[in-house]
Amino acid sequence: MDNYRPKVRTDLSFNPAESDGQKFLVVQDTIGIIEEPLLITEFAGLLLSTMDGAHTVAEIQGYFDQAIAGDVPPDFVPKHIQELESLGLLDGEEYQEKKKAIVEGYLNTELRASSHSALAYESDPEKLHHWLDSVLQPGDDPTSQPGNLPGVVVAPHIDFRVNTEAYGKAYRTLIGSHFDRVVLMGTGHSIAEGLYCPTTKDFETPIGITKTDRKSVDTLLSAGDGAVSPDDFPHRSEHALEFQLIFLQHVLGNDSFELVPILCGSVAHLTREVHRLSENHSAAKFIDALRGIVYEKDRETLVVAGVDFSHIGLRFSHQAPASELLEETRRHDRDLIDAFNAWDTESFWKMERETEGRFNVCGFSTLSTILETLEPRDGRCLAYDVWDDAPTGSAVTFAALVA
Repeated sequence: MDNYRPKVRTDLSFNPAESDGQKFLVVQDTIGIIEEPLLITEFAGLLLSTMDGAHTVAEIQGYFDQAIAGDVPPDFVPKHIQELESLGLLDGEEYQEKKKAIVEGYLNTELRASSHSALAYESDPEKLHHWLDSVLQPGDDPTSQPGNLPGVVVAPHIDFRVNTEAYGKAYRTLIGSHFDRVVLMGTGHSIAEGLYCPTTKDFETPIGITKTDRKSVDTLLSAGDGAVSPDDFPHRSEHALEFQLIFLQHVLGNDSFELVPILCGSVAHLTREVHRLSENHSAAKFIDALRGIVYEKDRETLVVAGVDFSHIGLRFSHQAPASELLEETRRHDRDLIDAFNAWDTESFWKMERETEGRFNVCGFSTLSTILETLEPRDGRCLAYDVWDDAPTGSAVTFAALVA
């Protein structure tokens, strides 16, 4: 085993947690080979961080011999590696075979089934409708007063257990409206290739099935020119669109509109190369095709974005806890929101370039695409909030915008 070069899987997420004063890492499998979240020790997390496929077990053992005071038993590292492998955390032949079966199974279906019902929200249709009604109740909130019908709605995709108020403020603006098509965009957290990931699959939630406008999606796929993911597997477990769809189905009617579903990948590398997204040739071709869809005659098309804003603190590669970064983060978010509401595309892009993506704004690519696609509109902010995940020294910001 000494010459074995273990490699941790790249499709796992690791989040710190604490229980009874003991710190752990919560491991979640984004493709579902490991069905339930795992709790592992911080040491196991440290061990996994050394497994990049380039270092042998003997080299990893040597690292711990130096890092840990005292003698490390010769079977210490190999034993732990075998345990982590048995849990399904490492790349290998068995993992690759399981992943291939899952990917092929999904790609061969025409339906994107709900992946978060019963986990993040009610799976019973009647209970789900009741819950959505409660979220959409306006109360005494002055921002809930009717305004002009929006053509763009920006809502969070943060966990409903963290906040539902911003969702309610965003989707209350659509009550009583009618659209026959929704361009539904959002952060593609697992996109590995390409800037965009459209899909021709229909979408199912406990409320029902919403058909996808396959003709429009085919137009986007043919306009990709290097900007489109090689397949639509990133949609399988992505919550950013699903969290919006249950509100849209509830407010508009699940069979009253068609979808144009698009996940957006990172454009961080482009901020160093161009002064706005449309200056990139591949992105520009996709944006042109999308603009043609949004402004197609005889179609009432709504654009919806499921995005969060900044991700700061220890979970997100910052050396300082979120509490030390929040004031600066709020200013940055406010500047971004003001630029979006003013439809100031170049300023919006410039801020991200100048900060070098320091605030990890996961919705940046989606919002940049919307700014480039639509003609200038007057936007307004309905809500802005922060999830302060104090136990992990981290925070996520989010907002509700309409234009």
